[in-house]
Amino acid sequence: MYSEYAEVYDASGQLAFSLKMIPYLQRLLERHPAPGKTMLDLACGTGTVAVSFAQEGWSVYGVDGSPRMLDQARRKAAEIGVSVAWSCQDMRRFVLPKPVHLATCLYDSMNYMLTGEDLSAVFQRVYANLAPGGLWILDMNTAYALATVWDDATYFSDSPDLSMVMKSRYDERRQRCTVTVTCFQRVNDLYRKIVEKHTEQAYPPEQVSMYLVDAGFVLEGSYECFSTEPPRATTQRILWVARRPGF
Repeated sequence: MYSEYAEVYDASGQLAFSLKMIPYLQRLLERHPAPGKTMLDLACGTGTVAVSFAQEGWSVYGVDGSPRMLDQARRKAAEIGVSVAWSCQDMRRFVLPKPVHLATCLYDSMNYMLTGEDLSAVFQRVYANLAPGGLWILDMNTAYALATVWDDATYFSDSPDLSMVMKSRYDERRQRCTVTVTCFQRVNDLYRKIVEKHTEQAYPPEQVSMYLVDAGFVLEGSYECFSTEPPRATTQRILWVARRPGF
């Protein structure tokens, strides 16, 4: 995943989520302060959030499992002139040179963990790489979102240089959705076809909270994403804020 698609990821409209998330994170950090200014952006993708925090004076690590996405992130950081420590690692087994004060994992990246064992493994690795008092912020698509917004849906976008079709299929029994992404990227007078499949798994909010507590975290809040309101039955995306004890 995110091999050929990485080159067109931002242009396909995905950049908008990160741009919306940056000011929201600042609001959350006012409510839930981090104990310092070192940060891990896990599953950092093309690096928009990581670069933004680096611009604000944070010391940032960007970890992603896709070398191609990291190529885009490095290019972005170089163009802006900021330093981020990028590394290609599996989010279930990553290590950092030193603990950080804040860890984020955004844009339903955690939904790519298809088993409870995988999800729990990520939480444990984040806990191990956070300083005492460190903050862990993550969001996930809910089963409601996958069943109502994604179920058997087809989305199409078109621009002079890129056309994209996203077709999804929801497995109600497993609460799992598979999306086929087909892009046609203009290259001079020709078009290059890109096809990738992405699968996301939904988890009951209570199960996510349990895994956080089992990993050692203290849960400070869960919100309907982009707000400070508690999740509802029809919430499409939940954001959790958890802390490693030890202030």
